[in-house]
Amino acid sequence: MSRTRHLIHGITLLAAGVIALVVLLRSPEFAHGQQLGEGMQRSGTVGIQSDDERKLFWSVICTCGCPRETLGTCTCAFAHERRDELRAALASGLSVEAIKAAYAERFGAEALSVPPNKGSQRLIYLLPLGAILVGAGVVIMTLRRWKRRSDEAGAAGERSRKGVVPGARDDYDDKLDEELKNLDREDRA
Repeated sequence: MSRTRHLIHGITLLAAGVIALVVLLRSPEFAHGQQLGEGMQRSGTVGIQSDDERKLFWSVICTCGCPRETLGTCTCAFAHERRDELRAALASGLSVEAIKAAYAERFGAEALSVPPNKGSQRLIYLLPLGAILVGAGVVIMTLRRWKRRSDEAGAAGERSRKGVVPGARDDYDDKLDEELKNLDREDRA
């Protein structure tokens, strides 16, 4: 009876721990990796009103301290202010690219959700490609090495079983040749 109680107690503690972990992981503060500070209370919706706004808001990052959320998703007060500024820039006739360039100049290149494909930023695009090529090379070399070892082990195993060198003739080969010659003679006759 004591063992059963201990087991039930252990399961109850484990379940409570799992529930606490799930609650913690689902909390916004944990999901964002930080607690929102004063003035960063989340409220409202983004309210994208045109395709240009969608392109722009999803291509720039909120710099309030949110964990790399785009202005298309962040609902903090800072993001609302930035969206209003960017809407005014769009209304003044600036292009999406010009506004993104000005935003990157003001807040830095890390304020863009996708880094520009120019200058030293191009390295960001080349590194994954290089890693894929190196990984593929390592896999191919490893597979070739395994195949070679497998072939060598198979040949060594065959040699040790028969006690002969592969490719050397034995009695069976001689008998087979003799039988084939006899069949050829019978076919001619």
